[in-house]
Amino acid sequence: MKQTKNIFDKPAFAKKFHQSSIRYKYAVEIQMLRAKAGLTQSQLGELMNVPQSSIARWENGGTNITIETLEKIARAMNKELKIDFL
Repeated sequence: MKQTKNIFDKPAFAKKFHQSSIRYKYAVEIQMLRAKAGLTQSQLGELMNVPQSSIARWENGGTNITIETLEKIARAMNKELKIDFL
């Protein structure tokens, strides 16, 4: 019987998976924060002066998000951005 290799043993895949995982976590947090504030994507976009499509991309993890953008999101919703290294 042929032994299946662990795909995470491939450094390139493991790195890409980790990056996607972090992006997804931010995406979920942004969506939850916006929903808790009772805002639509369009309304948050207006507060940030960005198109609704940008909010959608951030919320579906379709793009890398910068710390500056995370700070703008926090300010738009009267929150403080906190980043922890675990």
